[in-house]
Amino acid sequence: MFSLKLEHPDLSVEDTVFSNSEVTLRLLGRDHHRAAKIKPDLSLIDPEGVTIATMDAWADDWTDTEGTGA
Repeated sequence: MFSLKLEHPDLSVEDTVFSNSEVTLRLLGRDHHRAAKIKPDLSLIDPEGVTIATMDAWADDWTDTEGTGA
């Protein structure tokens, strides 16, 4: 399964959401990030555990990790 890791700067724990769909997690992460008052850092991780895209607190969309072909 793909996973979406959310790291909130004001919390000491990480949240993770799982899905079989990379596209669903990209949309969920982007929409959550745009709506959040305090922006989390996001990581999209493939089923093998490799980070394929990130979005930091200052970004407005995903940055694909080099070499993933995404």
